[in-house]
Amino acid sequence: MLSDQDILKAMKSGDIVIEPFNKQHLGPDSVDLTLDNTLLIAQQIGEIVDPRHNNQFFKEVVMDDEGFLLLPGMFILGSTRERISLSDNVAAQLEGRSTIGRLGIMVHVTAGVIHAGFGKQKPSALTLEIYSVNPNPVRIYPGMKIAQLSFFYLHTQTNKPYDETPHSKYKAQLKPRPPISDQ
Repeated sequence: MLSDQDILKAMKSGDIVIEPFNKQHLGPDSVDLTLDNTLLIAQQIGEIVDPRHNNQFFKEVVMDDEGFLLLPGMFILGSTRERISLSDNVAAQLEGRSTIGRLGIMVHVTAGVIHAGFGKQKPSALTLEIYSVNPNPVRIYPGMKIAQLSFFYLHTQTNKPYDETPHSKYKAQLKPRPPISDQ
């Protein structure tokens, strides 16, 4: 795992790109990331959601300064304002910040690994799988610190950088994307 000093060195060498980068968001061994203003809200569609088909069950909402009221049990997709690029020998792990966790909000359901080579072709936003387990509504805001990213050097450079792998589906994303079928 990279320390704050290692992260800055990796940014200087180009192994890690974070745009925009706010040095005040650099922690001892991670970088805090902020929430962008576009959200995809999961809607009840009255049919089975089938991962073999591209069901359209999200509604796009753009937050203003008043934010968005995340209700108990609500599932949404958001993204980071920061655009990330990783070299072929760096991977990252996305986690929620402790303050967000203490509000009962998860920022990823399963997709916490950011693979080596992600954003290599074009720095990309990270999609957040946001779910509230708080029994109360919680207001979230654009620009709020919502997640943190830790970085790791691989022992050897990958032969399959994410952006160069033909089956990688979420390249060059600038806002949250709904799931794309594997079929």
